[in-house]
Amino acid sequence: VSLFESGKSRADLWSYAAIVSVEFGIDTANRACNDQFDPRLPKSNTCTQEPNTKNCKVEPSRPIQFQYGRADCAKHDKKFSYKATKAEQHPNPVAGGPDTIKYFKEEFGFNGRETVAIFGAHTFGRPHEAISLFPYTWTSAATNMFNNQYYKNIVGYDMWAQEKDTCRLVGDAYGKKPKVRWVAASKKITKRGGPSFWIKENHVCPSVGNQMWTEDKQRCITGLAEGQHCIPDPPLGGNSSRKPDEADGDPHEGCEQWRFIFGKDEIALNCEMGLYLDFQVNDGVIEGCKNLELFGEYMANGKSKAWSYVDVPGKGHVVMAPECEKQKLAEPADSEPTYKIFEEYAADQTAWLDDFTDAFEKMMRNGYQETNHLQDGPDVHTNVDCDIQDIKRHSTNGCYIKDDVAADSPKFLLASKHKKLKGKVFEYNLDTGSYGFGKQANPQADNQIWQLSKSGQQFVNVATGKSLSVQGSTNFEIEEKGDYFFLKSKFNGLYVDCKMAAKKQGSPCRTWNRNGGVSQRFYRIDL
Repeated sequence: VSLFESGKSRADLWSYAAIVSVEFGIDTANRACNDQFDPRLPKSNTCTQEPNTKNCKVEPSRPIQFQYGRADCAKHDKKFSYKATKAEQHPNPVAGGPDTIKYFKEEFGFNGRETVAIFGAHTFGRPHEAISLFPYTWTSAATNMFNNQYYKNIVGYDMWAQEKDTCRLVGDAYGKKPKVRWVAASKKITKRGGPSFWIKENHVCPSVGNQMWTEDKQRCITGLAEGQHCIPDPPLGGNSSRKPDEADGDPHEGCEQWRFIFGKDEIALNCEMGLYLDFQVNDGVIEGCKNLELFGEYMANGKSKAWSYVDVPGKGHVVMAPECEKQKLAEPADSEPTYKIFEEYAADQTAWLDDFTDAFEKMMRNGYQETNHLQDGPDVHTNVDCDIQDIKRHSTNGCYIKDDVAADSPKFLLASKHKKLKGKVFEYNLDTGSYGFGKQANPQADNQIWQLSKSGQQFVNVATGKSLSVQGSTNFEIEEKGDYFFLKSKFNGLYVDCKMAAKKQGSPCRTWNRNGGVSQRFYRIDL
């Protein structure tokens, strides 16, 4: 039964889809924490700063509650019924922090904490220049993951630069996590030189995976001493390489210098950076901080881009980071200033997730707080297992309600009557996270051992506690036929068929119409 058939609106669908996307991002982030190259993950944008660490894991205290009962707009586009004709009220992306706080208070009843929390959604996805006029991305090579990387970026944590798709960590000459800075910028897409935004740079060695790699950078990685990632620049006033505890004498030139993450440049919009830094925006121009004195001039001139340039004697105009005070704005006035909330979320991922959940649910209730028309959807988390899809294999393991296994339930191997699968048994592949046939292990391996659930309909893997899943089917009716049996899906009425698995190593089984062939015949090997 679809949402529409059950009486849900299109607005309910958007709400449900948003929740599912967050859950997908959390699951993706946690799998990437264990293995950034897990085949079930999207091909790119799943690079983590701290793989295989406790801090990497995303652990919200509770799931987001889906509610339904929203009404769709009565007036809509004649051709595209999903497009309402009523104009939407959007925040101003080039405005500063005070305007952002005002908008979210008036439109959603948000306080300062809720406003900062909801912006964490920018850890996910990216702006599209053709639509918004804003380029690049918020979180470099991590846009498929839902975590607090966004806040760490904004507050300026030391952060690795990561090469596109490879996840290679790029640091300074001694392989240390590099310093970062934010500079003001504009690609001058509009006639007035806007829109303005902020872009992050890392103080790093040249990246060998950078598509802009040139021969002049080759000298930076030639003749390196042990432990060096590139030739260290001299300290201030020096002529030879700096020591690990010395600062780069000129961070704008040399092998170590301020660099963008090529192809994955990280940005922040004025409306969000203005919640952490205190600056003003006048007619689209960022101002009010040291090193922004020339920014408006560069936005207005005929050059293709504008930066927060400073006139440095002997060097000309050099891009510098604006020196802004932190944003002490608070809503309500006696609450914590927004900059402190950013720093709290950067340091405590679960604190942000819990506040985001509350703010997100409040946003999705907007307009219905007084009517009580919204109803809670069913519990889809308690005792439910959802396995992320294998993007490359187009698997459909899906979600299912887990059935308990009795403590004394017999253990067995699950084998096929197909002669080409002789010596192989059904297993859960721990490397790929998929179900299929593998060579029978000796000694026996838990990922090949199964137990029947209490209902007798689920085959539960001893190694993982997960139920056998074939094209989304996890509950099966066992049809006994002498020394073998058929497995009939309770989901679609079809039968488990392993013809393709017998034909090609690594191919999954599927559900198919019953034909009684050997590819549909299974038997137990009791242990």
